[in-house]
Amino acid sequence: MYPLFYAIGLSLQYYRLGGFAGLHNFAFAFQDALLSDSLRATGVYIVLAMSIECLLGLVLAVAVQRTVKSALGRTLTYLLFIVPMVTPPVAAGVIFRLMYIPEYGIINVLLRDLGYHGRSVLWLSSPGMAMFSVVSVDVWQWMPFVFLVLFAGLAAVPADIIEAGEVDGAGGWARFRFLELPYLRPLLLLVLVFRFTDTLRVFDHVQVLTGGGPGASTEFLSLYLYRIAFKFSNLNYASALALYIVIIVSILFTIASRYLSEELV
Repeated sequence: MYPLFYAIGLSLQYYRLGGFAGLHNFAFAFQDALLSDSLRATGVYIVLAMSIECLLGLVLAVAVQRTVKSALGRTLTYLLFIVPMVTPPVAAGVIFRLMYIPEYGIINVLLRDLGYHGRSVLWLSSPGMAMFSVVSVDVWQWMPFVFLVLFAGLAAVPADIIEAGEVDGAGGWARFRFLELPYLRPLLLLVLVFRFTDTLRVFDHVQVLTGGGPGASTEFLSLYLYRIAFKFSNLNYASALALYIVIIVSILFTIASRYLSEELV
């Protein structure tokens, strides 16, 4: 509790001058154009990362569950998907930074081998490609988490229900929509809660890859807070922003937990 109350105390003081500032730091957030840009970039990142991870993880879970039947094959699949999850985010950022180097990065080398002879793609130097690059690292590292959770959910679907559906003539899509998806809904909501938490506080690999650039195209909320607090030493304003995040996330988690409880019941 001490860091929380300490942050509250800092948020109620003036920057450098000290003294009681009331809600000055909180009110300034509504006039901060850089904060608006950071929130916009964070929203784009969260939507892209969560959408791709959930969709891809769901598709792969269904595909593996229906095609890989041997215990050895499934064990090897588990191990393959666990490797990205246990990779430190900083190490993942360094690996992908080397892959995205314009001159000799493996991505551009492969593009040239496939017949692309245009200018080298500047993966980390243009706003659109930089966003794609940081999202790709998150997808590579955390899509396996979605896959493993949903694959476990598919394995828990009673076999007699699947057999009854097949006897009634349910095809692959009908089997998924009417038999398997109801069992996956609580897990999907749980995955969304976990992934929202992680994407909101993303920092490590983005700092390594782009440092928030080019410009402020990948300066997400966590990086903006870091810059305000430790580069500009404005801990007062940073504390106010952090408290805003605590309040907003607490409200969202309360709503999500209610829906999750209803789904589990």
